[in-house]
Amino acid sequence: MNSLIVYAHPEPKSLNGSLKDLAISTLRTAGHGVRVSDLYAMSWKAVVDATDYGPEAANPLRVARDSGRAFDAGTLTPDVLTEQEKLP
Repeated sequence: MNSLIVYAHPEPKSLNGSLKDLAISTLRTAGHGVRVSDLYAMSWKAVVDATDYGPEAANPLRVARDSGRAFDAGTLTPDVLTEQEKLP
């Protein structure tokens, strides 16, 4: 089995960081593949706005519709595409 852990905490030594590390070691010890997306380490943009969906984004922005359109058109931003590629 392959697992993707999406981790979002600013302090690696926090309880959340310890739980992430435990999950990684437990899964790997059991023979599973593990990938981690550390959103803070990646400086992930956590705010959704029209720039995420290109010049075709609606005004006003309609996140669900504009996201679907960008997905269908293959025009999602590189950061989103990189994360999607981590999924089977």
